[in-house]
Amino acid sequence: MAKTLTASLVPFFDRLAGGDPASFDGRLLDGAGLQQSLERDLQRLFNVRNAMTVQEFLTGDPTVLDYGLPDTLTLSAQSDQDLLAWSRVIERGIALYEPRLAHVRVTVRPDPARPTAARAAIVAAVRLGEQLCRVDFEVALDARVAMMKVAA
Repeated sequence: MAKTLTASLVPFFDRLAGGDPASFDGRLLDGAGLQQSLERDLQRLFNVRNAMTVQEFLTGDPTVLDYGLPDTLTLSAQSDQDLLAWSRVIERGIALYEPRLAHVRVTVRPDPARPTAARAAIVAAVRLGEQLCRVDFEVALDARVAMMKVAA
């Protein structure tokens, strides 16, 4: 009987870069390695800006040439409508450019410590071997600068 692996393949570009400490054998990722790989890819996605507006990104048909998220400097962390738009932008970006994540839900709330910033909670599922596992990320969003980072 074949043994069921609880692991995921190392993404192609991570293998090309080599030396990924998250991989226990260079080809497969365990749960912690997969979480780390997803976090790295989300950081890349969240910190690349495309030339689209928020509305174009949400209603249009972005391609790989539009990789990244639209500029969100027009969104306010104090507006419920803008917080909803921010969550839709993040969900759309993940749906387009991070195919390993499924059943993605994003909730964006104001950051009580910083009036121009918000925090996004991302809950999704990812396949690890033959299991579907839940992953959670917290993302710090700042309306003053066009940068997002996966929060610890």
